[in-house]
Amino acid sequence: MRLRPWLLALVAATLACNTLLPTATPTRAATRLAPSLAPPNQTVTTAATGTSAPLLTPLPAPSLTPAPSATAPPATAPTAAPTPLPAASPANSGLAGQARTCDYVPGVSVPAQLPSSLLTEGTPTPVPPPPLPTNTPVDAATNTRHLQVFHDLVSTIDQDYVYTDVIKTRVPALQQQYEALVAAGLTDDGFYEAMHDLINALGDDHSNFESPAEAAQTDAAFSGNNDFVGIGISVRAVPETGAAVIVLVFPGGPAAAAGLRSHDSITAVDGQPVLDANGAIRDVLRGPAGTSMVLTIQRPGQPSFKLTLQRQRITGPLPIDYCLMPAARVGYIYLPGLDDATIPDQVRAALRQLTAGGPLSGLVIDNRENGGGLATVLDDLLSLFTHGTLGQFVFRDQARQLVVTPQDVGGSQAVPLVVLVGEDTVSYGEVFSGLLQISGRAAVVGQRTLGNVETEWAYSFKDGSRVWLAHELFQPPGLPAGVWEGLGIAPDVKVPVRWDLFSEATDPALAAALARLHRQ
Repeated sequence: MRLRPWLLALVAATLACNTLLPTATPTRAATRLAPSLAPPNQTVTTAATGTSAPLLTPLPAPSLTPAPSATAPPATAPTAAPTPLPAASPANSGLAGQARTCDYVPGVSVPAQLPSSLLTEGTPTPVPPPPLPTNTPVDAATNTRHLQVFHDLVSTIDQDYVYTDVIKTRVPALQQQYEALVAAGLTDDGFYEAMHDLINALGDDHSNFESPAEAAQTDAAFSGNNDFVGIGISVRAVPETGAAVIVLVFPGGPAAAAGLRSHDSITAVDGQPVLDANGAIRDVLRGPAGTSMVLTIQRPGQPSFKLTLQRQRITGPLPIDYCLMPAARVGYIYLPGLDDATIPDQVRAALRQLTAGGPLSGLVIDNRENGGGLATVLDDLLSLFTHGTLGQFVFRDQARQLVVTPQDVGGSQAVPLVVLVGEDTVSYGEVFSGLLQISGRAAVVGQRTLGNVETEWAYSFKDGSRVWLAHELFQPPGLPAGVWEGLGIAPDVKVPVRWDLFSEATDPALAAALARLHRQ
């Protein structure tokens, strides 16, 4: 349940979290570092009753849902800096007529040499709890509303939190401390900050609380209706270098038009550091549409350069990326997460394009930056590559099975698979990778995953806020429930992973994946 202190930021967007309501019909929720949500009008079978409950419907009374997080594709071109950029490999949106050719060329590309020390599993440094919000006098109606949501939240924890030992040993003291804080008066911002801190204090490093605004943004992200102003990238903090590495470039946006790529690092914005003193990404990439910024970029193995980009409105779903190594007939699909309901259809489109010229001899699925997402997306993606009863989700004395019905797209049920994982593979990203491994469908290459795989259920409150609460543990076939929690998925082939130290053309894990496919 340890969560490494990194930040996945959908630049110029806001990642949504979770919601909660007292008497709600729970719906299982996918989990990730920043939780994920279910699409509007979707239904999910509830664990307790076996009935279907609509997801992301209006929230007059409590209801449960899965968790997403995403960003959107852009729409205007930026201004390139004096230093010209080499042509970038564009991400695929699933709309192109054919798959692009991968930058990595088997037998020609030279893999980057990453430090073997990256494979050492260290003990995370404990993060001290944040200071409590400052009490502020508020009107009686606001205070009453806050106390009602607080009591509903505590009630939900008592009834639905998976860790009963925490309910007995930690929750009573937390309830007393935070009830006194809320009763003394808090602004809305202070109250939602306090509820976020309360859920973090449970200690599972997965559950999360969302304000009404965050919950609405999550809903939009999950349904693929992202809308933000930025340059069209998703980044993650790299405290070791003080930079923010790009993990995804959105097709059609300013960053893509300027030639920025995944694995490029932003070291400064307008001459100022991109990370704050705590190693978190500063809010410097956002701003009004039409405003400009100067980025300092470090590309792996190349001199740094500067680039001037103009912010613009970005809308649409979170895109996957994919490419083909034609000579080897090996495909590559990058999954940024499982928190956008459009992702399974994007993967189906990618499989059709990758196999348009004939069957694949192998497929590499890249989950190294996969932060998890929705149960419905997990099920749909698993059905492309395997099938059957793949385990069960366990809550106290209850259990429900994960049964997957096969669907074959371009030979996907039989193609040899390799899955890439790392420390930033979290939640359902881990479950997806682990199930393909233990079922014999895929070899796993990379570093051991985080081991944070509880299933969250989302509970919504009357004010529109929501909690994503760890409700179930996953039990793989023939293994104990929660076996991957805190332990993670162990790779079959260990390869160091650090996203900012290699490019697609020099990816050492991709080289190891191809070697493994050659053996199969």
